[in-house]
Formats: sequence, structure tokens, C-alpha cells
Amino acid sequence: MLCDIMRRQLATAMALLGLLVATAGAHSLWVETRDIAEAGEPLTVYSLFGHATSSTGIYVPLMDAHYLLAPDGARQDLTMEVGDWLPGFGWIGYSFAEVTPATAGDYVFAAVRSPGVYDPAWHGSASDPRLSASFAKAIFHVGDQKVGGWDAGFPLEVTTETAPYEIKASDNVSFVAKYEDEPVNATYSASYWTWDAHSGADVQTGSAGEDGEFSVSFTQGGLWLVSASYAIPGAGEWTATYDSAGHYKVGDVVPYNSTSYTSTLSVWVK
Repeated sequence: MLCDIMRRQLATAMALLGLLVATAGAHSLWVETRDIAEAGEPLTVYSLFGHATSSTGIYVPLMDAHYLLAPDGARQDLTMEVGDWLPGFGWIGYSFAEVTPATAGDYVFAAVRSPGVYDPAWHGSASDPRLSASFAKAIFHVGDQKVGGWDAGFPLEVTTETAPYEIKASDNVSFVAKYEDEPVNATYSASYWTWDAHSGADVQTGSAGEDGEFSVSFTQGGLWLVSASYAIPGAGEWTATYDSAGHYKVGDVVPYNSTSYTSTLSVWVK
């Protein structure tokens, strides 16, 4: 029991350190889609990586998966197309697909980025290489039936009992961060899409309690990104699956000290 508590405290401290050293170089994965739809009506889902406030740094990274979870839990793996122009962003790289919900209920659009090693030393901080894994999801509602839960099958989930598509400006909403279906005291961040998620004065950040719970005050309508991060200590080696300019290339064996998970829920606030 004591070891488990110490492990959780260490994981929280590491996640907080990661939050403190985050810089403009730390890119984010998020997804977008219309959150209300009709059965049989096509809609487009989008996957983006970079900084929402800086279109010049948005590009398509190596991804492990994009998929759609139907209300009955059935998974549909998606083949994404690549786009180069998006209203509001301009010339960027992004991926998208058209999906058509067949039945009423709540659908989860999910994205999983290929893991990679990141070292804060690349941006002037103390060296502490970590294997980073990023996940993102958005919920869209079809018809009148609500499902609840809205898990995407990620190792780290941002969960809530409030339907994301019903959240309104001025609402205070409780969320729970869960790792492998157990609440964890992860760090969290909630920001409006036009704010600098790493240094904006209005960004809501902190550490969840032992019950994994944290609260977000949605102060205005529009797109919000609610993220949780959780780090697990443990050294290892990762064989690079892509090039990172000046840091490693495909096939290199790269050491790391911990594994860091980040999971982001996109919410269109009314």
C-alpha cells in the first residue's frame, strides 16, 4: 500500500515537472468534429497536431490509429486523408475523414499518435528523456439516446458524467483522470483554443486529487481542449519509428527515464 502511494506521488511530481518545463516546442494532439449529427448524415472528423494558436507549426505526425466507436462499442478504423488548407488556420497539414453514423447514440472519434522520446534538454532544461504517448478524442451525439462514459479505450482517459455536447458557457464541470480504468492524480490543463496552452494567463492547470477528480470552469463558448497528463517512472529503450531532426532517426535505439501519457478531450461549448 505504501509503495503504491509513493509510486503515485512520484508520478504526480514527474507530471508536474513536465508541466513546468513545457515550452513552445511541446506540440499537442487534438481532434475536432461537429458534436451534433443525424443518423445517415455524413460529417467530417479532423485530426490536428501542433499549436492551435500557431498555424505554421501544425502538421501531420506519424499516427498509430484513427477510429470511430459506435454506441454499441463497435470500432471502425478510419483511413484518413491529408489536407493542406483549413478555414481559420490557412496553409497547414492535417488529416480528415468522412464518417456516417448509422444509428442513434453517442460516438467517440479517437486518435492515437505514434509514441516518441522527448527530452526537455532540447529546449534548455535539464535532461530527462521520456517516452511520450498522446491520445485525443471528441464526442458527437446522434438522435436522442445518451450513452455516457464516452471512453475511447486509451490507457489514460479524461472522463466525465456530463455529456460534452451539452456543456454551456459558465458551466463548471467535473472530470476524472483514469489510468487503466483507475483514478490517478494526474496533472490537467483546460484552455480555449485561441489561448497559448503552455503559458496563457487564463489556462486552467493543476493536479487532480487521489480520486482523479478536477474541475473546469468553461468561461466562454467555442472549442475547449481538456487534457490530463500522467507519468510513470521506469527506464527503458525505444526503437525510433520516425526521424526527429537533430535528435534521432528511424531505427535508432533511444533511452528514456519514464513514460508520459497525455489524453485530450475536445469540447464545443455552447
